Amino acid sequence: MISRDNMHGVICPDAKTVYLTGNYGAIYKSSDGGENWTAQNFGLKGEIVLSDGSFVDADTGWIVGLYGTVLHTSNGGAAWEKQNTGTDKHLFSISFVDKNNGWAVGNWNTIIHTADGGKTWERLTPEEDRIYKNVRFVDTNNGWAVGEKGYIVRTSDGGKTWTRQMPRKWEAMADDDFENPKPALYCVWFTDANNGWISGIEGTLLRTQDGGATWDILPTGTAFSLYTVFVKYGRGWVVGDKGAYLLSEDGGATWKVYDDAIKTRTALRDVFFSSADSGWAVGMAGTVVHTTDGGRTWEFYSGLSYAMKFFVMPKALEFKGMVTE
Repeated sequence: MISRDNMHGVICPDAKTVYLTGNYGAIYKSSDGGENWTAQNFGLKGEIVLSDGSFVDADTGWIVGLYGTVLHTSNGGAAWEKQNTGTDKHLFSISFVDKNNGWAVGNWNTIIHTADGGKTWERLTPEEDRIYKNVRFVDTNNGWAVGEKGYIVRTSDGGKTWTRQMPRKWEAMADDDFENPKPALYCVWFTDANNGWISGIEGTLLRTQDGGATWDILPTGTAFSLYTVFVKYGRGWVVGDKGAYLLSEDGGATWKVYDDAIKTRTALRDVFFSSADSGWAVGMAGTVVHTTDGGRTWEFYSGLSYAMKFFVMPKALEFKGMVTE
């Protein structure tokens, strides 16, 4: 396998380059569209989980993880530098819009920003008991972050100020209501300053067409938690718990569950497409799958599928002389 450990993130800066992040500080890279993989080492040891990454080209990117970890490469991962973020709070997501401007979010209401590629980081928010799970900026001004208790915040000034947003249906729900809480939110994705989607617990999927001034709650047909939503190229993809997988053929307006497209019951944590046809999804127990037909069918590169027959291995385990179907 590529790895037996849990995978949390996948980033595809171009059609051939794929980065994977996971447990124990794992970073894996393929430069040939997944045919070969290299484990990249950056010198950290121990229980450092790397959760997310953001690349502006195939060589230049950042990866975040626990204990305030931000790693930076400018040479495609040949070397990684640990940046001084000024925080030891766990970081779960990062978003760069160019080689200078980036934002990262995490627990204890942490939102940090850099304007110099990570040489220096500034905290933008006070310390409070709140977790942000994901952040997405579309330019140097407009960004959104989401997290627990239905938290959606939006900035239009690069993070200097933040305004809370929510669907109208949630407005009467108290943040501290344990019997009827607002749903935890795991991922936010915007294609421009107006059009965005948010995924969350128990099949939650939201859509806005006005920058978040209003949010619509979309039917999903599943009660599983949805960890990542990705919309691009006129299509959309969502992955989640117990192998949950949704596909949109109309740019994220409507969604359909495809139960047997990715034949796994492990949690799928992230999905990323480099074109309308080519995409990757990753998850628990080393699961790495790839599609070349827009997400209608998927091939296992790592991890175990419930559809595997005896002696039929994932692509990463194939060797000369083995016969596969």
